[in-house]
Amino acid sequence: MLTALLLTLWLAMFMARGTPIGDALHRILVVTPARWLSRISRGQILFALLTLSIIVGLVWLLEGDGRMLVSMGMPEFLSFAAAIDLSALLDLAAVAVIAATTIRFRALGSWLRHQIVPRRPRARRSRIQRLRPPANDDEDRRALAA
Repeated sequence: MLTALLLTLWLAMFMARGTPIGDALHRILVVTPARWLSRISRGQILFALLTLSIIVGLVWLLEGDGRMLVSMGMPEFLSFAAAIDLSALLDLAAVAVIAATTIRFRALGSWLRHQIVPRRPRARRSRIQRLRPPANDDEDRRALAA
């Protein structure tokens, strides 16, 4: 029923393009929802995915009890989440994970470079034996330890 209504409105908007009624339908059916959807942030999407995964996990693991727990406890959880703005916390967590992953990938890249193309050892310079200056003693015999 609702689908048929929306399809009829969409068809009317398409056929009445350029008329005042077509412009009003376009404003109501396209522009306003697009403005609302453009306000959704990445943190809100992450929060929705996290909440959905918690719900699916509870229902899957606890079956009937999970459904009751979700139906009774989810309104309090969502009001608590809205109060402390968990989307900002999820954004911070995502940034931390991305930064840690970037650092690991850089370390992995340098390690692979050294494994695939190892460094050539430097050509060693031959050491020149320095001649010690002669000792300042005139005698040719060994010195006695005192």
